[in-house]
Amino acid sequence: MLVHSGFTAADAGVGLRPCRSNQSEETTGTMKVKPSVKKICDKCKVIRRHGRVMVICDNLRHKQRQG
Repeated sequence: MLVHSGFTAADAGVGLRPCRSNQSEETTGTMKVKPSVKKICDKCKVIRRHGRVMVICDNLRHKQRQG
């Protein structure tokens, strides 16, 4: 004997994608990602961390990462 419970596939969440943030764990969201980075002002410093070239500065708008 087959009993219909009244639930549909949508109720069970079948076929739905898991909720994910738009940002990866590594990205802070405040850094610009560009194909080439360069100093914008005199306080900007070009550095290399974990194999990536970055620009750090006192002005947060100048933060960049090459990638």
